Amino acid sequence: MTTKIWTSDRDVIIVQGPEAEGYLHSQVSQNVDDMSEGESRLSFLLEPKGNIEGYFRITKLQHDRFLLDTEPGFGSPLLVSLERFKLRTQADFELHEWKMISVLGEWMPTDLRPQVQVVASPWLSEAVFDVLGETLEIDLPTCDPQEYERLRFECGVPTIGRELQVGGIPNESGLVERAVSFDKGCYRGQELVERISARGGGRHKIHRICSDEELLSGQPLFLSSEPVGEVLSATTAAPYVGFASLSGEHSVVSTDAGSEVSVVSLEIPLQ
Repeated sequence: MTTKIWTSDRDVIIVQGPEAEGYLHSQVSQNVDDMSEGESRLSFLLEPKGNIEGYFRITKLQHDRFLLDTEPGFGSPLLVSLERFKLRTQADFELHEWKMISVLGEWMPTDLRPQVQVVASPWLSEAVFDVLGETLEIDLPTCDPQEYERLRFECGVPTIGRELQVGGIPNESGLVERAVSFDKGCYRGQELVERISARGGGRHKIHRICSDEELLSGQPLFLSSEPVGEVLSATTAAPYVGFASLSGEHSVVSTDAGSEVSVVSLEIPLQ
């Protein structure tokens, strides 16, 4: 595979201060107090009642400095929500509009500016890296938009504002195992997440899908003529791959025309 890049906008929040780690750990769904420097994890920020307020990647830069990055337009409400309960906590929050270059393929970073951060990608691929900074330049070929979307569906993760929505239930994201810790102390929204998990999870969950026939956003999916969910997003060219919200765990569902649609969890890349 020829190494290529994809450039996008990214909202970034820098959190720093002697109490930054403890405060973040008490607020977000992910474990923060056992992160190593340079480590990245997915996380939710939840409303007190448990619905999604933010979805982001958290990276520990130093013992008292963290970087949170999310989709453009979602950084400002995430910042407001994070600061809501800060009170006298010794932690400062700064919102930035940065660029992100996703490097798709084998690559060794060299001669990067000190303020540029190379962070682990949440994609299910060891050959994907994300580079974050205010100004970025990497001299590699640019990935075709359709090719990038296909890779995102095959081994990437759902995006907030597209497949995930503010106000949604985290247990229906398909990402609870990766973005929620069930062995930490109290955090905002914990009660709803653990209660739904104890009952077997949400009514629907996001999965990867693949079909030889065209898939369209909003298209209903069936199991033995019973509706079980819908397509959330998909490629515009065959073979069609995408994300779907489905009730239950199924390996195969079908469209209303009877076309077969293969289903896998977000923990397994499409082959």
